Amino acid sequence: MSAIGRYLSYYSKAVTAYQVHSPAVYDFITEVMDQDREYYKFDEIEYLRELYLKSKDSIPFVELGAGSKKLSGHTRPIAQIAKTSLSPIKTCRILFNTVKFYNCKNILELGSSLGISTAYLAAVDDDNIVISLEGNPSSADIARHNAEQLKLLNIQIITGSFEETLIPTLEKMQKVDLAYLDGNHSYDATIEYFDKILPYLHEESIIVLDDIYWSDGMLNAWKKLQQHPKVTYSIDIYSSGFLYFNKSMKSKQHFTLIENWKKIWQVGLFSKINK
Repeated sequence: MSAIGRYLSYYSKAVTAYQVHSPAVYDFITEVMDQDREYYKFDEIEYLRELYLKSKDSIPFVELGAGSKKLSGHTRPIAQIAKTSLSPIKTCRILFNTVKFYNCKNILELGSSLGISTAYLAAVDDDNIVISLEGNPSSADIARHNAEQLKLLNIQIITGSFEETLIPTLEKMQKVDLAYLDGNHSYDATIEYFDKILPYLHEESIIVLDDIYWSDGMLNAWKKLQQHPKVTYSIDIYSSGFLYFNKSMKSKQHFTLIENWKKIWQVGLFSKINK
């Protein structure tokens, strides 16, 4: 299926906020997807993103995952990494809101890149612990430097392939409240990482998958994990997918939401009022 086909598949199922009747999903829409709230650390983090977007430097690069659709080679320009590999601002804010709203304390990230999303995950509360795994040593070094620059002492960056580092990290953590998977964008790896993380989850845990429509493989992995017996409901916002394990849902449900919900919601309500 083409990228356009995958988007049309998403859009055909997506609903707006005023079409949702689940209290849990309504809370997600109003609290997690809110892009308007500001936090003082946002500007500091985004200042670093801008520096990397303007950088003239390159770094050694070891590709351990599914690879980039736009980048290749043993060295990569930092500006291109910042442009193509970093989680966008809206995703980072949604991650921040997720940690805050669900009170996630033990956070695991697969794929630090330059550490921008890592910083958002950690900025919510100094008492939270964020452990981020990164396969490329040079990227990991930059992520560590960013954590120091931002005075986010609750970040730990671990370098190495996920196959080497994931299980030891999970054994160290013992409990995962939020796992953000933004590393190897392939079907087999996504399923493997989910299976390894699953024993360390609890009813209030959340797994966030990035780029679920990136490829047919990622979309198939997302669909398979939605059907996992331990997953009680899921939320698809196109850029990311959220898996929940809370048994408060009476039956397994899957929700597909319009990303720019607020604008569409306001327009929709205005239209309804004026009918």
